[in-house]
Amino acid sequence: MVRTRSPQWLLAATSLAYLLIAIEIIIMISPFALYFYAVYGPILNFLASFQLTRWTTEFFLPHMVFLDDPLILFISYLQVLLVIGLILFLSAAIPLYWGRFTKKGVVHISFYSKIRHPQYLFLAISGFGLMLYWPRFIIVFMYITMLFVYYFLARNEEWRMQIEQPAAYESYMAQTPMFLPGEPGGKIYSLLFGWITPRWLGLVTLYLVTLAGAMLLAMGIRMYTINHIYPVYEKGLALVSVFPRPPEEIRELYRKARIVKEVDSLVVTQKGANLVYVMPGDFFLNALVTDEDRRFSDNMIERFPEILEWHQHKFKGGLRKFFRIFYNFVSTLGSVPTNYDVERLVFVKVTDSQNRLVPPQEVFAMGLQRVPVLLIDLDATTHKVISVIRTSERNKWGKMPMPTF
Repeated sequence: MVRTRSPQWLLAATSLAYLLIAIEIIIMISPFALYFYAVYGPILNFLASFQLTRWTTEFFLPHMVFLDDPLILFISYLQVLLVIGLILFLSAAIPLYWGRFTKKGVVHISFYSKIRHPQYLFLAISGFGLMLYWPRFIIVFMYITMLFVYYFLARNEEWRMQIEQPAAYESYMAQTPMFLPGEPGGKIYSLLFGWITPRWLGLVTLYLVTLAGAMLLAMGIRMYTINHIYPVYEKGLALVSVFPRPPEEIRELYRKARIVKEVDSLVVTQKGANLVYVMPGDFFLNALVTDEDRRFSDNMIERFPEILEWHQHKFKGGLRKFFRIFYNFVSTLGSVPTNYDVERLVFVKVTDSQNRLVPPQEVFAMGLQRVPVLLIDLDATTHKVISVIRTSERNKWGKMPMPTF
């Protein structure tokens, strides 16, 4: 057993760092987004400013484009582990604190009768769901690091318990596995790294191998995702619909937009844009691409009457108003059809490190710069052009790296 005096602040610091990064999606749609990004934003921008580290801010799962693929859908469903893990974590806290309150010694009831550290296990499960919910590569790094911190802190707790109640806890350790029944982790470690001495070097090796494996797996998932996005290519442009729709519909919308002289200029010069997102005018993730306001349809306003006021006064009303919108959204899921009045085309300039436009087949490659340059709204029924907007070349949070697919 490793007897380490890892301080408790290590758990707090690691968990807080992971939470701040992984909970980005929850904070960014709340009234606290402005303050959150004032701290977190510079970190992302710093990483994105160097070719060597830019990839860490990228996503490895789709977040903006909805794919009808069984594997992607299955991975997306695993996001529910965020909630399941938290519920189990809180449930495991009950027997633990009951044992401490009654001073009955080593707790070995409920989850503790099966494993020694259920709370760390359930936090790991919840963290995994959170990682899938907002899947940046930097979060993979933080998640793997957090798992190893949990291990060392669990060992520290066992060391202290052996001092406080040596006979009782050593007997409990002998009969109860650490994290999983059968101790599969320990057996794998002994098989692959048990020959490495001293033990701390073996653990460091395990950490590096695990981190590398997790990153490679995430990159493989990203490649799989990109290979299952099927853009429509039209004269130097990749046309990507955020919702599945027939290619001919996408081409028709683009042809209607071509009557606008700004679009024709972009296409003829081959310098202005090489990617076009096709989305409803009130698409809820519009802000990930451009800073321009959404066009709320009658259907959207009917479902969420507060939403216009919310967008006019983003930081007024606090969490009460924000969660009222969220409640209305959940309560009307599946009961109101998704209709919209406006089709939106967002033209994006995707360039490499030398500021050169990349081929349309490579617009989702890692390490590229993506800047919205033009936005065109069309009537969803007649396909008549409603508005043409030269964008601010920013998303809702400036030029911070945001999901691209």
